[in-house]
Amino acid sequence: MDRFDIPLEDYQHIMLGLTKQLETNPEQLRDVLQYIIAIGSSLRLQMDVDTLLKMVAVAACKALRFRYSVLYLVDDRGSFRVRATVGISVEDESYLQEHTLPGSIAALLINEDYRISDSYFIPAEAPIWLNSELASYFVIVNEDAPASVASSPASPGVWRDEDLLIVPLVSGDNELLGFLTPDAPLNGLRPTVEIMMLFELFANQAAVAIEGARLYADLRNALKKAQESERMKDHFMMIASHELRTPITAIQGYIELLGTYGDALDNATRTRFLQNARRACDELALLLGNVMDASRVDQDRMLLNFAPVQVAQSVELILEILEPILSKEQRSVSVDVPDKFVVWVDELRLHQILLNLVSNALKYTPAGTAIEIRAESVAWGELDQRLPSLPRQLLVSASGCFMVLGIRDWGAGIAHADQPRLFSRFMRLTEAINSTQRGAGLGLYLCRQLTEAMGGYIWLESDGIPGEGSTFFVALPLHESS
Repeated sequence: MDRFDIPLEDYQHIMLGLTKQLETNPEQLRDVLQYIIAIGSSLRLQMDVDTLLKMVAVAACKALRFRYSVLYLVDDRGSFRVRATVGISVEDESYLQEHTLPGSIAALLINEDYRISDSYFIPAEAPIWLNSELASYFVIVNEDAPASVASSPASPGVWRDEDLLIVPLVSGDNELLGFLTPDAPLNGLRPTVEIMMLFELFANQAAVAIEGARLYADLRNALKKAQESERMKDHFMMIASHELRTPITAIQGYIELLGTYGDALDNATRTRFLQNARRACDELALLLGNVMDASRVDQDRMLLNFAPVQVAQSVELILEILEPILSKEQRSVSVDVPDKFVVWVDELRLHQILLNLVSNALKYTPAGTAIEIRAESVAWGELDQRLPSLPRQLLVSASGCFMVLGIRDWGAGIAHADQPRLFSRFMRLTEAINSTQRGAGLGLYLCRQLTEAMGGYIWLESDGIPGEGSTFFVALPLHESS
């Protein structure tokens, strides 16, 4: 029943009673109007939502003469969460925040049987409180009150500690935003229709302010995301232009040297120039491949061709590609990858992951330091225990086991504070940016996206201690026959 569905004679009687009550208590009317104006002013102040909600909860108590107040807002699941409280203890507030009110429970309370004007009053003696599950979502704020909702003799018009008052906060398009639950009126009396209409006058203005604040917050967040996207685009263009220029310049330079002085160069010098040009080409290809593949991943257009792949052969291929660098820098590479390990992946993408990880191990460690590549079989349960803070649920492979490949270096290591950011797009640590090593900050980001797309997981272990280095682990599903 809407307020305007009340018979005219009853509505006139209510308004007459409200007028008489306010004539005898003009201070209350003045307070209500004062707080309505204050809440309306918050729209011009562009106040953040949490501050506004606290302001509304406080104003509800002061304007309508209540000791306590709790403000709930509906979330995207249709449940009601506590967003602001006044007067209750920290323990009670924590309890209410932990006990989100389901929409089904709220529907039992927002019921025509308990309606007063456009609000709802559920008295302590209402049979609904015999529902222990429903009662468990609320607290009795009076320290002297019993621990559960119960009936006790009292005057019909006297407020009892177990009474519950619900004042809806309704948006301009009639959407339920949430509700206020004021408690313990200072006059000790249960609400009348006249008082509820006064309360709703306040609540309607509060709902307008809350809706405006939320819309402003959404707009501000959208603008922030747009600005961040623009910043990332500019950052990428700056990095890409710099990083692409370096290998292109190297290729161009060596080709010009060979073209100009080719006949005068000895075989060893020509071979060195060609190797350097080849290395620059490989670096350029890897950089461009990462950029293109990162774009496809972001647009969900990455196509994967799954097949059984022998890990040892993939590792051997990557080391052959990087052999010129390994020889020049006099690197020793220890490999312990049994031939029996066959994973169910896209072979090309596995090569891409390995090339990025091993290239990073070479880039960010001094020449001459060793690299270790080893693999082991790990059961799903063991891997789940080893990685308790997975950002997503780890899927069980068809074989029930994973191959975990570790690539370790003995460089400077990576500080714990930097590790969570390391797999982000365009992310390069300060040390890397200030070094002579090139990169667009896409390699590790792409490694994570590809690994997870193939049902695996990638992570890093490092204590950030120079000389102890870092180990990057890749877990991929073992083929059933392995």
